[in-house]
Order: sequence, then C-alpha cells, then structure tokens
Amino acid sequence: MRKSIVIASVLIVAAIASAQSPLVDPLLAAHETDPLDLARVVDRIGDAAVIARLAPETPIAVRAIAVAAAPRMHAPEDALAPLAAIAAGRDPDLAPRAAAALLTIARSLDARSLDARESDRADLGPARISLTALAADETARADLRRAAQLADAALADLGIPAPE
Repeated sequence: MRKSIVIASVLIVAAIASAQSPLVDPLLAAHETDPLDLARVVDRIGDAAVIARLAPETPIAVRAIAVAAAPRMHAPEDALAPLAAIAAGRDPDLAPRAAAALLTIARSLDARSLDARESDRADLGPARISLTALAADETARADLRRAAQLADAALADLGIPAPE
C-alpha cells in the first residue's frame, strides 16, 4: 500500500513537471519591467525570435513582452515595421506599448550604429510607409498618431528614404 502511494506521488509530480516546463516561453520568464532581464533574454533567443513573437498569431502575453523587448534587440530597427503594425491595431493595451517601443527605437538610432551593423537604410522604407500611414489615420488615437509622426521624423533625419 505504502509503495503504491509513493509511486503514485512520483508519477503525479513528474506529470506536472513535464506538462509545465516545455510550454514556458523564455520571454514570459523575463520580467517585463526589468530592462536588464529583458536584454539577457533577447541576447539568448536572438533578434529573429523577438520579431517572430511580434506576429499576430502569437499569444497576447508573449506578444506584449516581445514589444517591450524589441528596443533591446541587437538591431532594433528591424522591429520598426512590425511594431508600427501593432501600434496601428485596435488593442487598447498593446497599441500604445508598441508606439512607445517604436518611438524609443527610432530616437535611439544613429548613423554610426546603423553603419556599424551594416544596416541598409533603404530596408527601413517599409517602416516609414507604416509610420506615415498610422500618422495619417484619423481613426487612430491621437497619441499613437503623434508617436508615429515623431518616429517617422527621426527616421527622416537619418536619411531613410521617404515612402513613394
């Protein structure tokens, strides 16, 4: 009897542990408010993983932390277009977070860092198109439109080509 209780307990603990551990996203393990914690996770999973988590099909909790993590990427300019798409969305929590993140990124970029990463400024054209569209969208919240205008101006100051 005692042996069967011990075996049952071990099986229950093993089942719980195996059900929980593989499902935890590394970004969910990070503390969204701790920039160093987010930076460590971004360094570990890489820029492409953060960008992949900005996709619409990503669970909202993971997507929200990916938005917060985007400015800590090695090449944060790569997240501008997906962040602009999120900012143009209708999620009342995620859209302003994305707008703040894209504004942080746009303001932090400089010619020297873009050159050091060998970032082609023409590749940022789609981000400017998205930002221009959001800035002109009269149905969008005023704060989101203003963030898009400021981010677009920062990119223009860097010589990023204007949308045609």
